[in-house]
Amino acid sequence: MIKLLKNIATFPFRKVAINAGKTRLSPQDNRKRIAQDILFLALLVFTVFIVRFAWIIVTDSSNGVKLRPLAKANYSETTTIYAKRGTIFDREGAAIATDSSDYSIYVILDKTYVSAAGKKLYASSEDFAKVAAIFKEKLGIDESYTRAQLNIPKASQVEFGTKGKHISFTLKEQIEKEAKDKGVAGIGFTSHLARSYTGNFASNFIGLAGLKDGDDDTKGLIGQFGIEASLDNILSGKNGVETLEKNKDGQTLKGIAKSVTPAKDGQDVYTTIDSTLQSYLETLVDTSMQNYTGTEVVATLVKADTGEILATTQRPTFDPSTQTVIGPKDPTLSDKQNLNSQTNLLYQSMFEPGSTFKLFTMAAAIENGTFDPNARYTSTPISVGGTRIADWDVLLNPDGLNMTYPQGFARSSNVGMSKLQMAMGDKVWDSYLNRFRFGIPTRMGVGGEGFGSLPDENIVSQVNSSFGQGVGVTDVQMLRGFSAIANGGTMLEPHFISKIANTDAGTQRISEPEIIGKPVSKTTADSVLKYMVNVGTDNVYGTAYDFSTTQPYFRVAGKDVSIKTGTAQVANPKGGYYVGETAYLYSAVAMVPSVNPDYIFYMTIKLPDHWNLNFISNVANPLLERAYDLKPTIDATSNKSVGKSSNETKIALENYEGKKPGSTLDLLRQQLLQPVVIGSGSVITKQSISPGTKLGANKRILLLTNGKLTMPDIYDWSKQDIDILAKWAGLTVTYDGADNGKATEQSIKMNESIKKGKKLTVTLK
Repeated sequence: MIKLLKNIATFPFRKVAINAGKTRLSPQDNRKRIAQDILFLALLVFTVFIVRFAWIIVTDSSNGVKLRPLAKANYSETTTIYAKRGTIFDREGAAIATDSSDYSIYVILDKTYVSAAGKKLYASSEDFAKVAAIFKEKLGIDESYTRAQLNIPKASQVEFGTKGKHISFTLKEQIEKEAKDKGVAGIGFTSHLARSYTGNFASNFIGLAGLKDGDDDTKGLIGQFGIEASLDNILSGKNGVETLEKNKDGQTLKGIAKSVTPAKDGQDVYTTIDSTLQSYLETLVDTSMQNYTGTEVVATLVKADTGEILATTQRPTFDPSTQTVIGPKDPTLSDKQNLNSQTNLLYQSMFEPGSTFKLFTMAAAIENGTFDPNARYTSTPISVGGTRIADWDVLLNPDGLNMTYPQGFARSSNVGMSKLQMAMGDKVWDSYLNRFRFGIPTRMGVGGEGFGSLPDENIVSQVNSSFGQGVGVTDVQMLRGFSAIANGGTMLEPHFISKIANTDAGTQRISEPEIIGKPVSKTTADSVLKYMVNVGTDNVYGTAYDFSTTQPYFRVAGKDVSIKTGTAQVANPKGGYYVGETAYLYSAVAMVPSVNPDYIFYMTIKLPDHWNLNFISNVANPLLERAYDLKPTIDATSNKSVGKSSNETKIALENYEGKKPGSTLDLLRQQLLQPVVIGSGSVITKQSISPGTKLGANKRILLLTNGKLTMPDIYDWSKQDIDILAKWAGLTVTYDGADNGKATEQSIKMNESIKKGKKLTVTLK
């Protein structure tokens, strides 16, 4: 080999010498010729070298390998600065969801895996029973499954499915100690970026965040559902990059950075939830469900004068730390399948509400002048469009009861409400359904919200809707409507964001109550609250009066409680309605006190195995009592009392022209703005505030669509907003009152058609 290399190295020079010998030139001429050949050869080699060097510079590669990264690696090291996902807090700053780590468990079976001292670091077959026992006790993994995994042929390492993942640090330490005490080797853990939650705590509402790409921590977390998903663009941060210099030995020089692009942490979200009330509600519902079961249960507490959601839960739900299902589930499905099939029942599940809807029938009839508190009727069944309508107690009272309409309301009489609806007429009734915004999602910023549905135009559907059948709602739509009854006719949009804090900038955006209309007057709303008290106190007609104890079911610290109970048929997906003694959706709404209520509590139970109103009252009563114990703190942290922030985050408004109004409403509410859609179109054509304008929180933004224009409810609007509406619609406006006041009355009623030249008179106060 060495001889061969020498021959190759001397080959050009031997060839020159041979050629020189053949020429028979003189030694002087030979030396000259050899010099010329050597010069030519040197130029050729130099040219090849220059071309090769230029090629490397231009292409930054050699033999297909990129050189720049290798060069950088010699003299610098680039690392990712991971951004922190924003924390979700309760209203007082207690953490609900934070960044953390969790662990996946595995067992090493490779018998070559031993320490330098020869100590075995794998699980041997004689330890399999101990491993199975530990996993059964600590993780709930079936022992037969563990043994099957451990006995996989030729496996060097095995994992243990869903139950072997998302293990907390505390549980990891317990397993490690147990394994050490029993002398078991080979159990290991892999750490993953994760999200830490407060157990079962409004789990479906808060939601989950997980790794974007399986077990790859470098890509960070992403919201999967609930608030975590809806507010992902707010909570998610942006990773940064840091490039550090290396010395001649390739060692990183800590603290000496050539360049730094800092990470941008996600913003923190403060919810309106009160942790004490939320935890108590979870406990109360769990206790109640030990005696009663239902396929779906939802319970929510709202602060009446602000629309803040203080506590909300549902069953089925789940524990986010273990991702196991809590409450009723399909036994034919796995826990993971049951979890993935869950929806947020507060705003995604639509249902026929039943008799709690009679609040709105009463409000419409009183406001319209149809209701006469002294008029009497007999509750015998009636026929409407060939359909029989009867009261729930028709078998007990086949000849009907002769009652006043307030007594009929306390008795939850379908016949009485039907008579009021027919006296109003379908057109008037429809106008009130629209004023209370049924059939329209709240768009409070959660996304994926159910729309609900208005009754069909036929006479049977219209009359049935007066007692809550043939009309579709969500829980949050009902709560929105209830807010108008509780607040003297002023309706509020329910909301769940108290504050958004930008920790990097040291700024924040604080939400305020959002007034969205006034469907009825204060006199009407107060009258409905008064009649609701009789539902619990009337010892002859009241459906919430417990005749066995001669006490109202709902009692809160001696305060008068406004109550309405409900029982609704449940639609069967196969057609018609479910049948059976308890094949209903039961519900109740409680507003306390009955004059200027502080709180609204609403709970629904679908298809329980048996029924008693204690199912709801045993949750409502202690929860409302606790809310009054905490009232000073709740009021102190209420958005209404926070006021303006001196370090408010300003956002630049985007251009929403050409966008869909629905998704735009959700986005703007997530930014704590107050959008209003004008017209019934599917595309936004104009916006009242120009793109690029920097806005603080709680600013009203009008969005004009390409659809038919109808008059919105302009209650609480400023003169500036009304002028913009008038310009878009071509209205002629006359104002009565102070220019800096807010609209309290409008001559064109909500949902009336508007066109160019029409006159509008507005009272400002």
